[in-house]
Amino acid sequence: MESRVKFFTQVDNEAGIASLAVFLYGEGSVVVGFQGEERVVELSKEGRREDYFILNTLLWNGKKDPSLYSFYVDDREYRFGLRNFGLDKNKGFFLNGEHYPLDSSNTLITDDISLLDKSDEEGIVTAFLFPSGHVPEENEIALLSSHPSVCFWGYIVEEKEEEMRKLNSILYSLDKTRATIGVFEEKDAFVSIFDLSVVNEKKGDEKGIVALREGDGFKI
Repeated sequence: MESRVKFFTQVDNEAGIASLAVFLYGEGSVVVGFQGEERVVELSKEGRREDYFILNTLLWNGKKDPSLYSFYVDDREYRFGLRNFGLDKNKGFFLNGEHYPLDSSNTLITDDISLLDKSDEEGIVTAFLFPSGHVPEENEIALLSSHPSVCFWGYIVEEKEEEMRKLNSILYSLDKTRATIGVFEEKDAFVSIFDLSVVNEKKGDEKGIVALREGDGFKI
């Protein structure tokens, strides 16, 4: 049985340190390696957690400096990046604590998994779209979770409020580290995000963004 791997990172930009939690699922044992350290890990279907502390962090900082780390499970390499981001309805997108303007040269909206490695390597902020009506499963999120370029999960939507509530509920339950984006198909030349809102009154912490798709990129 092939192991399944999911990454979670927390970054302290000011201190230059980060924590990495790697969850491994499967059967049998594997050898995991990170920054010269190797561990033998006994897998389980429920998941085995391995924690690491990273000093002098190299941040995935968009096109400015898309630094990546390598994590090994037996002979397979998984690459991930350390970054955090924030969203402000009036000020826009923030990457690693600094305002980071998004435009068609540094963003991508795609449903093509094969493009995500390139987005990681080139520092392209990406929204990954699931097919309309498709309910993503945990293994899909795990497969995509190592990509630092993916800052948004999304769907093509038709009805704004109903679809966005459904979208936020499903994706937020699977991954609380990314925002969600609903994309309306348009034929115009560009994309602008026109609504940034908290849509879950009970939790108060689900992020929702609605975008007009008028090309491959978007901007705030």
